[in-house]
Amino acid sequence: MIINIEHIIIFNFIFLGVVVLVSLILIIKYAKMCIKYNKLHKYLCNHLNLITSARYGNFNSKTPKGEDDLTSKLSKNTNALLESIIDRDKMIQEYILKEKESQNIKQDFISCLTHDLKVPIIAQDNTYDLLLNGNFGTLSDLQKNVIQNLKISNLDLKNLVVNILDAQKLDSENMKLNLENTNLVNFIKSIIAQNQSIIVSKSKNVYFDYNFDEIFYDIDTLSFKRVINNLLSNALYYSKNSKNIYINLSKEEEEIKITIKDEGKGINEEDINNIFKKYYTVSKKYSNIAFGLGLYIVNKIVTAHKGKIIAKNNPDIGASFIINLPLQ
Repeated sequence: MIINIEHIIIFNFIFLGVVVLVSLILIIKYAKMCIKYNKLHKYLCNHLNLITSARYGNFNSKTPKGEDDLTSKLSKNTNALLESIIDRDKMIQEYILKEKESQNIKQDFISCLTHDLKVPIIAQDNTYDLLLNGNFGTLSDLQKNVIQNLKISNLDLKNLVVNILDAQKLDSENMKLNLENTNLVNFIKSIIAQNQSIIVSKSKNVYFDYNFDEIFYDIDTLSFKRVINNLLSNALYYSKNSKNIYINLSKEEEEIKITIKDEGKGINEEDINNIFKKYYTVSKKYSNIAFGLGLYIVNKIVTAHKGKIIAKNNPDIGASFIINLPLQ
């Protein structure tokens, strides 16, 4: 068999040409894939940066148009989502602004109303004092007793008005304290003395116990007086079937503790964690709104003094309110 060398050479050239052509086709396809991959990678990086930016509140950027149908749809849907978020954010901000304006109107109305109510209440209280002092003639013991009861009711009404006004102030602005280094022993004694007429009228006994004759602490005397007054009033109100109320003041290693304990019916367990909320009362009715507001204000004042107040039931009978003030 005779092999034609020319045929072999031609075949080799043809085979080499096919190999080169296939290689060129594969190189071109690979190059296109690389270019497409780089574009897709760049697109995805931009898309990721956009999402990260939106995550931190920037919704104004837009995703660039995609290179194919899939990425174009992704860009279109992402931009539509961002526009929707912007529109919803505007709606929320408008709602918040309107709600804030509405709350301001309500607060202004309540503030004006309660302020105007204080004037006739004070005038009425002064009239009771004039009657008791005999400015309009001598009164019998029965008449004096009736007027004393009216004064107590008037005081409750006054406290209600003041509590509503102060609660609105506490909600709208930060409490500013005028701190004075105060002997808490004498401070609490003076409050008990000022409430003696109410204590006697309710046939109660208040026992004050302390472990040091002088326990000094920086307090805002005006606001902290409201704390003790309110807790004492609550003890008087909620211990109708008992006579004794105990106030204990102690100085310990890390804190000063004030405990006001009554021998009433105690607090329902489901109410203990809620009684310092605004308008919340153990009766869950607004008929006793003064006490619900009072404890809310008490908590605000104690917190402003960097302290903490808790309520708990006593092991035997009644409930205790405990104020913990960190040593300064």
